[in-house]
Amino acid sequence: MKTVLKPNLFFLCLVVLLCFGITSLSYGQAVVSVNPAESPSPSVGQQLTIRLHISNGRNVAGYEVSVNFDTSALRYVSSANGSYLPSGAFFAPPQVSGGKVTLAATSVSGAARNSSGTLASVTFSVVAVKASTLRLTGVLLSDSNANSIRVTSRNGTVVERRAAKWDVNGDGRVNVLDLTRVATRLGRRDASADTNGDGIVNVLDLVLVAQHLGETIGTTPPTVPVTPEPQPTVPQPTVPPTPPVDPYEGMERIPAGEFRMGSNSGESSEKPVHSVYVDEFYMDTYEVTNAEYAAFLNAKGKHTEARNTWYRLGETRSRIEYVSRVYRVKTGYENHPVNHVSWYGAMAYAAWKGKRLPTEAEWEYAARGGLAGRTYPWGNSIDSSRANYNNHIKDTTAVGKYPANGYGLYDMTGNVWEWCLDEYNSGFYGISPARNPLSGANSIRWIADNYTGIKSNRVLRGGAWDNAARHVRVAYRSNVTPTNTPYSRGFRCVKDVVP
Repeated sequence: MKTVLKPNLFFLCLVVLLCFGITSLSYGQAVVSVNPAESPSPSVGQQLTIRLHISNGRNVAGYEVSVNFDTSALRYVSSANGSYLPSGAFFAPPQVSGGKVTLAATSVSGAARNSSGTLASVTFSVVAVKASTLRLTGVLLSDSNANSIRVTSRNGTVVERRAAKWDVNGDGRVNVLDLTRVATRLGRRDASADTNGDGIVNVLDLVLVAQHLGETIGTTPPTVPVTPEPQPTVPQPTVPPTPPVDPYEGMERIPAGEFRMGSNSGESSEKPVHSVYVDEFYMDTYEVTNAEYAAFLNAKGKHTEARNTWYRLGETRSRIEYVSRVYRVKTGYENHPVNHVSWYGAMAYAAWKGKRLPTEAEWEYAARGGLAGRTYPWGNSIDSSRANYNNHIKDTTAVGKYPANGYGLYDMTGNVWEWCLDEYNSGFYGISPARNPLSGANSIRWIADNYTGIKSNRVLRGGAWDNAARHVRVAYRSNVTPTNTPYSRGFRCVKDVVP
């Protein structure tokens, strides 16, 4: 989403550029991650497929990524290229040595235009029932001129470095890029640019960054060496450090904000258009896949609960089967969105992951991707290059095949319908609260605690692969009973921001 600077802010940035004589801008730091990063003790013979995902990586034209895996539990089977680099990119054959697989690719037709996407997927076969962690051990990114793009590795994930509040873009130096980032967020509640921590981005944050211009983050002043007195050596047990866990791995941050919900030109249930404010939250980048849902079923050892069916086995389009007491995905469908899932099954999975389903307002706000008044997540027209809909493919497609929206979310239109938390009410828009609306309950917590006994129809959003264009609009509302498990029902999760 393009941000336009006010004339005075643009002038400020121009003056700073001239004063410091900057002639080129360095790349920001990309984020590369493994999803899922852990295999939750699957059964022998099951296949586990992971995705290598990149975000904040616009202008990447080549990559080399190495993933370490536990050979006592997993065996490399195959890998598949992602759709992140432009068409015509060259993908080198995967290199497997011991417990490491290395994937590499380069584009001869230019750099990637998207800021996020799937680099590749890797499939392993389980040879022992053992929880295993998959870690990135090397990441090399380059642009179309073969220049290296800086990354920083930590616990298997390449992440942005936030060494100091005034190093807003995390590149290790306080410079004009940090000033520009703060200037474009003036008046917002953005923790990344709120350098003085007063709750809102304002001129005081600009002043704080300006005071530290030229500093290199992470350096310390020299100290006078002091020779300590010799002490007796006492052997200490070696305790390996516990790696920090990213609670938002595989999710995108959706900033708090207000938007116009609904459509005055659509169905009657979409009217009236009304203003809604939602708090900040995180949403899954992709719809939950068959591989992810099969892992959940194996962890639970069942596909029903309290007489509620979570997943419908044995259907023509069921992609998960139950063989020898193991839930396994049919070959080739590991990265397709799970279908035949009831609302109860979606709720149970979300609780297992420490997440929840989105409210209807959160879903539409996220689906719009920051665009106001548009019919689809990218604009007012649609075709088969944008989404899987209208029977163009005649089946689901692997998640991440089509372009992401402005918030980095994939398949918000088409592929499978997505369950929401709310009870369906065709007239709710006329009585909707203006802040964090929720239909059918007083609180999200109440629904989470009592969902197994809920019988009222629940909201579905986004449309599916066999739906017409009017059904995949961001404002379109559908609903069925929570027991409903046809071939076109799937979901994705959200997570509240931890204070």
